[in-house]
Amino acid sequence: MSPPLLFGYATALISTLCFGSFAVPVKLPSVASLNVHPLAFQTYKTAMCAATAWTSLVLPVYTDGRDGEREGWRRTELQYTPWGIVSGVFWVPGGVMAIYAVQNAGLAVAQGTWSSLIVAVSFAWGMAVFGERVKNVYLAGVGVLCLVGGLVGMSVFSEGEGGGQSPERDEKAEGGINDKSVLLTPDPHFLAGGSDRSVVDSGMASASSAPTSGAAGGTTSRAKGLAAAVFNGLWGGSIMVPMHYAPDDAKGMGYVVSFAVGAALVTSVLWLCLWAWGGRRSLPAMHTRDMLGPGCLAGALWSVGNIASMLTVQVLGEAVGYSICQASLLVSGLWGIFYFKEVTGIRKRALWVASAVVTMGGIVLLTAEH
Repeated sequence: MSPPLLFGYATALISTLCFGSFAVPVKLPSVASLNVHPLAFQTYKTAMCAATAWTSLVLPVYTDGRDGEREGWRRTELQYTPWGIVSGVFWVPGGVMAIYAVQNAGLAVAQGTWSSLIVAVSFAWGMAVFGERVKNVYLAGVGVLCLVGGLVGMSVFSEGEGGGQSPERDEKAEGGINDKSVLLTPDPHFLAGGSDRSVVDSGMASASSAPTSGAAGGTTSRAKGLAAAVFNGLWGGSIMVPMHYAPDDAKGMGYVVSFAVGAALVTSVLWLCLWAWGGRRSLPAMHTRDMLGPGCLAGALWSVGNIASMLTVQVLGEAVGYSICQASLLVSGLWGIFYFKEVTGIRKRALWVASAVVTMGGIVLLTAEH
């Protein structure tokens, strides 16, 4: 195997592991007990994305010579395009909803849902807007059926007594805390004011007398989480579409810095919107003492996975490289099932894994026929 191929498969493995693990910190008991506002968590991700983007300028990029350039390895030059801001508009809200989805629906089903929908959205953009054609319409149809069937299976077989939530969130549901903390609607137990832990404790205490039942609250919370995962897949699935309109020298690895700048700007705008909505007291607590490590870890994993996936596609091509990277949904599923115990029972676990494999088969078919 040639060095470029070895490099491509190595970056594919890195991307798969990082993308499949970046949401794990969201489910850690020490983090789940804080009930961190999704925008606050996303801010840590954005900060690490901006900090690690500059590594793209020192990483080697392989050129195959088909575009008139000399074949071989080279470094990426610093480029900027405002299209990165448009990508940020897709990524940041989608990322906020991804955190909300994991918090409420669970890691296994949430990431499986948005990963599959991202592939479908990317496929639709290629067909409807960019004039790309499929090699075999029947195989593409089978791929779509596998994708849909696998998604339904993962959703059905991941539903347990707790609805895929962590024990900490189940306890909050039994206490009657309502999950209203989405993009621009602050919930009191997420907000700043006083120490981080006192805010959470006071929020739990104030809601302890609410009449919401635990089972109903858990089911509603899971449904909201699944809806958030769908939003991330449909909206966030267009993250890289703006790159198609960027200058040639600002595409691929040359797009990483522009993307990071755009993500930082959009995140800042969302904070300003929250401040304008309800003043300083409406701003979510960052829980810096407890969240700095887990938040930065999640952001670093996502950013490394993103850079590694770009390197993979550049060396192995869209069909092979992109398909391998989507195996991240299996990695996240294994975390959710076996570490966080989101799915219990051998039969349900086996059926979930089978559904995930069917979904992966659909992804491979769609990518190969693209």
